[in-house]
Amino acid sequence: MQSNWWQELERELEQQFDSFLKNHPGQRELLEQEQHRAQQQRRQSRLQEIEAKAQALRSELLVLSEDIRAWRGRVERAQGANATDLASRAEVHLGSLMGQGREKWQSLSVLGEENRQLKEAIAKAEQESPKPPPSPPEAGHADLEEAWKRFEAEQELERLRREQG
Repeated sequence: MQSNWWQELERELEQQFDSFLKNHPGQRELLEQEQHRAQQQRRQSRLQEIEAKAQALRSELLVLSEDIRAWRGRVERAQGANATDLASRAEVHLGSLMGQGREKWQSLSVLGEENRQLKEAIAKAEQESPKPPPSPPEAGHADLEEAWKRFEAEQELERLRREQG
């Protein structure tokens, strides 16, 4: 029962909102611009996250490469001293480190691909971005009328939000 009531309320509010947007096409354009801006902002934020993760992975890879280099030297020293048991244990550890390195390289590759795709999406969206509505050529009265319409639209949106709760 509660769910049905809530769904009806959502449907009614959505119908009112759609009706409002039909009666105020400038507001629809503003809403589309805001949605576009928010989506671009989310993309930029994700791009920053990716770049930070990639930088962390690069740092981890540098540390790991030093460990691999050191363990290779240890393997060679153990083999040179005929300490076969120690050399084989060191080789197992070296293999584990190299496996970690491959995983980090793979993760870095995945991040690089996501980075590339996001940059393409950002560039494409910037080209297709909704343009702001043209300003009226005449300031004065026409500008005041437009400002008043925006004010009323914002008031109506605020009322709908309060009703929704």
